[in-house]
Amino acid sequence: MFLSFYITSLKHSLVFQHLLSYESPSFKALWTKVQVVAPESKNEEMWCKADLGKNLQVYKVLSKSSDLIFWCLVTRQPNPLEPMVFLETFENTLLNYFDKDRLTIAKVINNQDRIALLLNCMVDANEPAILDLNKLKEMVPNREDLAKVLNSTATTLSHRMQIREPSHTKGFGITSTSSPAMKSADLQAVPWRTAALKYSNNELYVDVIEKIHFVLHKNLKTGRLHTVRGILEGSIDFRSQLTGDPVVALSLNLAGHNLGIPALHSCCQAHKEHQRIDELQFIPPDGKFQLMKYTVDLENAAAGGKSQTNMGLVAVDYEVGLGSVGDEFEIRVNIASSQHTKHIDDLIITVNFNAPSLVSSVCKLKVLRNTHGHFENSVDIATGRWILDQHMSTGTLPVLRGCLEHASPEQIKSLNLAVSFSNKGELPSGIKVSSVDIISGMPRNLKPFKGVKYIAKTGDFHLR
Repeated sequence: MFLSFYITSLKHSLVFQHLLSYESPSFKALWTKVQVVAPESKNEEMWCKADLGKNLQVYKVLSKSSDLIFWCLVTRQPNPLEPMVFLETFENTLLNYFDKDRLTIAKVINNQDRIALLLNCMVDANEPAILDLNKLKEMVPNREDLAKVLNSTATTLSHRMQIREPSHTKGFGITSTSSPAMKSADLQAVPWRTAALKYSNNELYVDVIEKIHFVLHKNLKTGRLHTVRGILEGSIDFRSQLTGDPVVALSLNLAGHNLGIPALHSCCQAHKEHQRIDELQFIPPDGKFQLMKYTVDLENAAAGGKSQTNMGLVAVDYEVGLGSVGDEFEIRVNIASSQHTKHIDDLIITVNFNAPSLVSSVCKLKVLRNTHGHFENSVDIATGRWILDQHMSTGTLPVLRGCLEHASPEQIKSLNLAVSFSNKGELPSGIKVSSVDIISGMPRNLKPFKGVKYIAKTGDFHLR
């Protein structure tokens, strides 16, 4: 059972709080208790749970897109995932409601009233209630729409008071009328879409995003890289502004991959038994929504030695034990050529020697030469970052040569790399949108603008 919600900055300064009970503590009191009972919660982890007493627990989720932390105080939960999932849903709801890619502290402070109204709708009797974004938008309209609703309500009440019939004075003086919200609900073709929508600019955008998770192991004897684990985590996001109740048909080229059982938006569930994953038909919700979330497991491809073909445009390799005393290493980056992608964005390679004996040794990481970008040493004597140009052209071969001074052969062999980059225009899996068509439900004279974008970025990408 939820007791209170809080939003703070990364330095734990209060930005927003919503207390569901008069007994719920303020964040100042809660934070004082947390520092005493669970000091580990001060760490900048993505999420944390702490027990504050026999029946009280606090959950913390670090925002993935903003410099904010979301908190909730609950009674002891039989399912610890429920508060975590609710906090993530709450953040996504705010991002979609305000149509932002990230939330700022100023945005939260200036809209505390609407955020409180949203929470009142999302939580009923201290339990999760309405989480559908379109319903929340109807219940808590934006400021312009809210002003229209209030003015319309005042005008309607005034008009009805003037033309009140004599029968109104009988009984309690209450007449049965149907509200616009009820009429709108009755006219809805589907629960996830507002009825009778009209747009002057009809648009439909598709973003296919894939996150690369790879762990590669270097065999120093053969010099080959073997895939320990390879996963592509993908999503298909829509932004829909279409008049009426259109039926959209999405055709995908899966490039031979088996997506298994992906997570689909509820708009696809109605046709679930009658359509294939690569041929989807649905009535889209209004605004932003995620149509599909899928995972491409490259374990089978790894058995056939083909998993690294789905690693993306950037391939990294290294050698150790070079030089006259064997304390040098070389990192080679191969950025493949592409007809769809002109450059790689924000390519960073973190260099780390993790031998335990390095902690008390006199070893020092030093760069001898590099062809692109620059190298930043860390406070740690055996760690640094090779930061390449912000926009690296495809078809280039950056090389970095360095040494770990005074290192033993075992210490130099402990080299491991973490790779981070992103690119647009091409996915590592090769999945593409073949077509996106509106087959019915829209006036024929309307020609919506349609666009497709492909984005690839790294998650956990390591060589060791």
